[in-house]
Amino acid sequence: MKITLTSLTIVLISIGLFSFFQTEKKIEVKDNKLILGMVLLDEPNSVDITKVTAELRNKWHLTVDEQESDTETAVLTIEGYTIAIGTIPKPIPGEEVKRAASYSYFWKKGVEEASQHKAHIILSILNAGKNPIQENLLYSKVAAAVLANSNSSGIYLGGRTLLLKKDFYLDNAETMTEEDLPLYNWVYFGLRQENGKQSVYTYGLSDFNKLEMEIVNSNHSFEELSDMMYNLCATPRNSDH
Repeated sequence: MKITLTSLTIVLISIGLFSFFQTEKKIEVKDNKLILGMVLLDEPNSVDITKVTAELRNKWHLTVDEQESDTETAVLTIEGYTIAIGTIPKPIPGEEVKRAASYSYFWKKGVEEASQHKAHIILSILNAGKNPIQENLLYSKVAAAVLANSNSSGIYLGGRTLLLKKDFYLDNAETMTEEDLPLYNWVYFGLRQENGKQSVYTYGLSDFNKLEMEIVNSNHSFEELSDMMYNLCATPRNSDH
């Protein structure tokens, strides 16, 4: 369906996202799933949208149509997807990021460093839901471009309980292909130890129309279990299993 940017703003506000549109230009938005994350900014007003779109075109070889943009906010159309980038000049409210940092084992100083962010960028694909792999590859390219062209420390994907340091996310995105997916950027691999046994579980596979997985009460080390779970997730599976 076609909606105006003003109408889109109302929708985004109603689900707690952001508001930055001022005009009445029309864009295509379908009532599908969101892919949503937040980039943590060390300094407000530090993203360069011009450089972001240039990187998407020149590094990732994407055709980018700027429906609406200024120096720090944009609505982009890429490969038929509507992507919204909006800067919020305040930290993410509440203790959500701090809690996520406490179990983000890939970000050793996450509690201290992530808690110091001064603003954030909300980054979303508004009309996802057709091809999760392709959509998350696209999202990773956009997120990497935003991270690389802002004074940022990391990215938070709350729906998957993922809080990842900037360099870690960029390194994974740099080498990703359709055959070598950046799973650590997409899925949380939780670790738990009880009664001398180790367990590992996933959080985020449901976004790919897959069942979450868990290995419980194992004598294997966390490293062995993590490798095992990663390989299981990387193996193509029928959606019905």
